[in-house]
Amino acid sequence: MGVSVMGKSADEFVESYVANNAGFEPDLDRLVTEPSGLDAATMLQTLANPWFAEPGRQPVALQMMCDFMAPEGSIYYDAIYGAFEGQRAIRNWLIPTMAKIDFIEFVPTAPPALFDDGSGQTSLDEWEMIAVFGEDRMPLSRGVSVRRYRDGWITWACDVYDTGPFRVPPPPDTEINVDAEPIPDWPRTLWQRDTESPETSAASIDFAALGDTFHPTDSVYHDPIFGEIHGRDAIGAWLADMSDRAGNIVYEPLGPRLDDGSTSVQEWQQMAVQPDSSRVFMTRGTSVRRRSNGQIMYAANYFDTASLSDPSIQAAASAAGLGTAD
Repeated sequence: MGVSVMGKSADEFVESYVANNAGFEPDLDRLVTEPSGLDAATMLQTLANPWFAEPGRQPVALQMMCDFMAPEGSIYYDAIYGAFEGQRAIRNWLIPTMAKIDFIEFVPTAPPALFDDGSGQTSLDEWEMIAVFGEDRMPLSRGVSVRRYRDGWITWACDVYDTGPFRVPPPPDTEINVDAEPIPDWPRTLWQRDTESPETSAASIDFAALGDTFHPTDSVYHDPIFGEIHGRDAIGAWLADMSDRAGNIVYEPLGPRLDDGSTSVQEWQQMAVQPDSSRVFMTRGTSVRRRSNGQIMYAANYFDTASLSDPSIQAAASAAGLGTAD
């Protein structure tokens, strides 16, 4: 286990936290103004502690997550509900909202990673939502969480996933509550690009060279629209098709590209460059790459397809030449 600056392991912290919150009842007015004393690695381990996976224990985990968020200035972004700022706003959204979807499990799909980002640390978690109805388990969206840690607090938490499956009516033979409140329209969050990191235009990407970096047989590429693509040849062919249809698209960085030698992550927003050089937001995403012996074994682009169905964004994409081969 990682060791915090206070000398507690993750297991010890969870044991103490649970003991101090016996008879737990959510307190939405709670404001924690002193950091936990845990370092980033130990906070990451506490959030993944198996104790919280047991039925009925999620509210305690959610309170702990909120306690880790900085009192002021912290940001929590969710692909359905948008961005919330500050510990109290995050708590008043996160705990009630998650209580309504307690039938969803978040199952890890890859090992977490922790990066030195130059100003602190950043963690990466990948997962899949599974809706559980009695004996039935229904896979929903795959997602990714990126968190930034500063001075003992989490200051940035962004959960990115495709909300499309949540916007489609459930099959009639499931136990899903069809009378549930409809989810909001896709969030119009205004992101500030990271000016210290370079942006990437689709035209500048050598798609053929990128395809060659994948493992010949064991590589896999995950995309919310196109699904899973396996092997270098299939991935290369798909990338070649994408290169013909990329249009005048720019990926603006929303943070630094982080790479520990085997895993990399980049947060971005996709912008359609218009004929007058203005830019129109299309979607917000996070890309993950995992490598072995210099070859990409795994690549995943996480983004929400809901905004791409917006007529105004489709018009901007068309004006930027997206989807039109030369």
